[in-house]
Amino acid sequence: MDTMTRGTAAPDARSLAPQVSAEEYNYEHFRPRILLKDAKRAAKPEGVVPGDVAPDFELRDTEGRRWCLSELRGRPVVLITGSATCPLTHGSVFGLKEVYRELGDRAHWFYLYVREAHPGERLPSHRSYEQKLEQAEFFRREDQVPWPVLVDDTTGTTAHPYTKLPNAQFLIDAEGRIAFRGDVAHGPTLYRALEQLIEQRGRGVVPEGDDSIPHMLGPTAFGWDGIKRGGEVSVRDVWSAVPMATNLWLGNKIKPILAPLASRGRPVPTGVKLAAGAVLLGLLLSRRGRSR
Repeated sequence: MDTMTRGTAAPDARSLAPQVSAEEYNYEHFRPRILLKDAKRAAKPEGVVPGDVAPDFELRDTEGRRWCLSELRGRPVVLITGSATCPLTHGSVFGLKEVYRELGDRAHWFYLYVREAHPGERLPSHRSYEQKLEQAEFFRREDQVPWPVLVDDTTGTTAHPYTKLPNAQFLIDAEGRIAFRGDVAHGPTLYRALEQLIEQRGRGVVPEGDDSIPHMLGPTAFGWDGIKRGGEVSVRDVWSAVPMATNLWLGNKIKPILAPLASRGRPVPTGVKLAAGAVLLGLLLSRRGRSR
């Protein structure tokens, strides 16, 4: 194997799709078929669910430190999948760092670096562990991630038993079971779940432990910057493959308006979210009308 890794699926996990080859997993171009696959996975996610035993792993981070999940028992673990070119990852990182500032000392935190969501000439698809390690370090440095970034192998051996989604988040309780699963990483949702787990003394499934809400405010505000990291090829591929690419592009244009809410770590009251959503919709429709 091209990295230190050991992953075992939980016996009661959701049925997992077969492993794919390194070439198929690390596609060179983001195409409509990739978008379709991700949409199907979002509709019916694979991997572990709350209450399952968390698949064990042994990996190194970008600084060469070794981490083994089973050796971290006694304290909750936050595990988030992502990559430098993923708009969901870049859209959620600001809020997640706010959660870390408040609750980071109450759990072990890790990013699990998966495949490049939108590879291009600057950050191409991974062809070796060394290349993947280099691009994971770029992500850690550029996004100023204050917790370890673990590097999976080039076939996603560690990630796949958890999820095949590009930017999911998990809470693993002190006894090594999944306490919370979110299909899209989101700071306020993680804050609520981690706070609940702390109140439960670090053990058990938290209320509303399986979150499938898309949480698109962060990616709308910041996601285009993540895509651009890959280079001109990444941007071109997205325009040709993603029907809603215009929304991400427009969201980037009004980023100063969206940023304060999109980068929050604490949950926002429902009334405030509804008002912000109405303002966002109005701005997007207005700009789209002027662009025609």
